[in-house]
Amino acid sequence: MKSTLVRLGGMATVTALLAASTGAGTAISRGNMPAYCRGEVSAMYATKPMYVKTGKIVKARDGSLSIQGTVDKGSEGIKAFACRFDKKGNFIDVMAMTSDGE
Repeated sequence: MKSTLVRLGGMATVTALLAASTGAGTAISRGNMPAYCRGEVSAMYATKPMYVKTGKIVKARDGSLSIQGTVDKGSEGIKAFACRFDKKGNFIDVMAMTSDGE
């Protein structure tokens, strides 16, 4: 997975970036996690939530949660992903599980 550093400047930006990597923010209830995940994935892949399929919520040994699934990108094929949440239920990120040839 490739990461990109964007310089926006200011301490507020650094704080926001650190918060995003640790899942800071409002906790998502377990019942709402699949829908939240579908929304994040549809934004990431520029598609409608109806083309996103999510699996069951999986709890890791450290207490963090994840939801694996697929998104149908039409002519680009089916892409696999995992939505990650911290142990408090805060959204961390969407991790692409299918290489796009980059």
